[in-house]
Amino acid sequence: MTEPDDILVGGEFAKFRAAYAPVVHPAGTAAVRRTVHRRRQRTATVSAAAVVLAVAIPVGANAALDRRPDPSPAPAQTIAPSPSESTSPPSRTPTPSASPSTVSPTRAGPDGRISRSELLGAQVDLPAWVPGSTCTAGPTRIATEHLSEDDVLLDGLVHGDVDGDGAVETVALLRCQLFQQGPSQVVALDRDAQGRIVVLGQVARSAKTAPQWLLDAQVTDRGTVRVEMADLAPATDWSLDWSQRQWRDYRWSGTRFTQVDGPTSFGPNPHLADLTVSAGNVTWSAPDADGARTGTIAVTVRNLSAVPAGLVKLHLRMQVGTVADGGDWSACRDGAPPKGPIICRFGPLGPGVERTFRFGLRNTNNASGTGIAEVTPVGSDADPLMDPNHDNDEDRYAYGCIAVGLPAEESATGSTPVACHL
Repeated sequence: MTEPDDILVGGEFAKFRAAYAPVVHPAGTAAVRRTVHRRRQRTATVSAAAVVLAVAIPVGANAALDRRPDPSPAPAQTIAPSPSESTSPPSRTPTPSASPSTVSPTRAGPDGRISRSELLGAQVDLPAWVPGSTCTAGPTRIATEHLSEDDVLLDGLVHGDVDGDGAVETVALLRCQLFQQGPSQVVALDRDAQGRIVVLGQVARSAKTAPQWLLDAQVTDRGTVRVEMADLAPATDWSLDWSQRQWRDYRWSGTRFTQVDGPTSFGPNPHLADLTVSAGNVTWSAPDADGARTGTIAVTVRNLSAVPAGLVKLHLRMQVGTVADGGDWSACRDGAPPKGPIICRFGPLGPGVERTFRFGLRNTNNASGTGIAEVTPVGSDADPLMDPNHDNDEDRYAYGCIAVGLPAEESATGSTPVACHL
């Protein structure tokens, strides 16, 4: 720039300062302090934002890494808190931890629910039956129908937890069928670890005397096995309606089934009377002019049972040509039988009571041999009466004893010596 130009520009600046200097005022120290304070506040805000970002970015990165399928993510960095962060004490409320339980759940036993179709045809190691049975203990195949004397038939099937292991077992009513009769038993069945059918234990079985018949089995909610039983088994001349029935309850003790409730025995059956008979030999007199002989037989009947016999039938089986003739035939309800079988009906005969008769007889031939005295309790269709013991229902006697004056044997009256031809 030339010197005249410098002089011209300088003059213009001088005029500008002279015109505006009076109205322009400097900021002063207060304005400087305000400016510095604003700059420091802006710097603090920026620093705090940087700290927040420094914490949030690694946490978010760790969360993203945790969602990755890689089971071994890299460990997250630990970041020290900034002095500008809050210094309030942390909460002391404990956080529940998911620690594993130390109590193992009880495992249920093997599933012992066995269907009828599974059991039929299966071979089961059965417990012993009543002694003397045609069926034996040991491996036995359960039959579907009665084909031979030693077939074991399935007569009932129920299910329930009878041993308390949390699993269901099977309770079966089995019968060793022999015509209408046969021993029976109730067994509890289960499965072993391989799924095979095994016997847990025998619950109950029939007996020779009582109970002779098992009718039904049930399992309660508490695992009690209930067995219905009868004192007498059905037969051709005996209906189960005449048998006494009762329920007995059994529980598993850990090793076997024991009875826990119900009766333990049967009382006297009102339809049974145990009668016994004994007879002496017949003493015949010498033949008369017509060739007929007369004689006497002493017969004693006793009631061995605790049940009274309302009516008793006594039958004397003798040779042809012998008829009733005098003596105690008048004590019979029907009197002396005119012809046919020599039978006397009498009664009642109480428990433990015995009665002796001396029957007169007449015979028109000289036959000799052995006769039979037979006693039977008599009932009705509405109130039948049976004799359970047939071993003492009969007694044999000789009817060929002739009074010959020889001391071979005393007669029934004990007065006349006789000789008996048997």
